[in-house]
Amino acid sequence: DHRDGTYTITLTPQTAGPHQLLITMDGQHVQNSPCDLDVRRNYNILCNPEQVIKCSGGPSGIAIHDSGDIYVACVRDSSVHVFDQAGQQKGTIGRVGSGDGQFNAPRGLFIKGDVMYVADSWNHCIQKLTTGGQFLQKFGQRGSGQREFRYPRFIIVDERNRLIVSDYDNHRVVILDQAGTWLLTINGNVTGSHGFQHPQGLALDPQGNIHVAAYGSNTIKVF
Repeated sequence: DHRDGTYTITLTPQTAGPHQLLITMDGQHVQNSPCDLDVRRNYNILCNPEQVIKCSGGPSGIAIHDSGDIYVACVRDSSVHVFDQAGQQKGTIGRVGSGDGQFNAPRGLFIKGDVMYVADSWNHCIQKLTTGGQFLQKFGQRGSGQREFRYPRFIIVDERNRLIVSDYDNHRVVILDQAGTWLLTINGNVTGSHGFQHPQGLALDPQGNIHVAAYGSNTIKVF
């Protein structure tokens, strides 16, 4: 009470998201009460995780389905582990091997709708499955030509449904359509400022530019 008709209120919400704030005095709502309040977490000071999910298979890539289910690509046991929102494991997709729906050190994965795309690194290919684990398609083999990869690391899908893959040991980023047809190569094996080595992480900005985390050259490239 500032003794001038104004007050300071301090509150500590327990959960993030939309809330409604009601303030009363002597049983009557004050002016502008109730009001909507959008609570957001401050990740800059986050120290303790809200949840810890144990995943012993060597987690590398992660994607979240629209249902909230969590998909984790595991390098050591060459499979994709599926967890519910509470962190309980619901199942495992794939096993070590080189056949359809089998993986060898999968790294990155991306989910769009009910389709999961997996960068199957040591099989040198991209695999496409349903989020229920049904194999749909794969493309790629070891090499440096079109429809060939050398240890693909990560994959994203843009608004035009094109697949964007970081082709780690070929020092390039490749863009393919949904059938695996080669559309474009962003070649890092060039001299000068356009070159990059061992691309890994990928991201798209709102303008559709591709951001590439180039591990081998300690740079971020934007194309």
